[in-house]
Amino acid sequence: MVEIMPTIKRGIAFNGLAALGLCAAMGVAAPAHAAPVPPVAGDDAGFLAALQQDGISYPDPDQAVAAGKAACTCLNNGESGLGLIHDLKTRNSGFDMDSASQFAVIAAKYYCPQQLSKH
Repeated sequence: MVEIMPTIKRGIAFNGLAALGLCAAMGVAAPAHAAPVPPVAGDDAGFLAALQQDGISYPDPDQAVAAGKAACTCLNNGESGLGLIHDLKTRNSGFDMDSASQFAVIAAKYYCPQQLSKH
């Protein structure tokens, strides 16, 4: 579950989040026949800079990175982009569909770019 309790400041400010249970909270699991999904890696510094550039601030960089990686874990395990965005919006009162989309796209760009080319 990603808990992002934002306050509005041009974009979104993270006040706190718990990223590790996101897919479990959404009921997403990898299919039994699927190969294991490798751990999410990426450019943490680039991700954090992109969030700030787009007006998304956060008090704890490690929590922001964990949320971005959790979003990609969900996508890599088969969650749809729209489902992820809806979940981010639903679980975070400061996110509308645009800001949840913005966060998800930045996460995908830095942690799971192969998800950006899926149709």
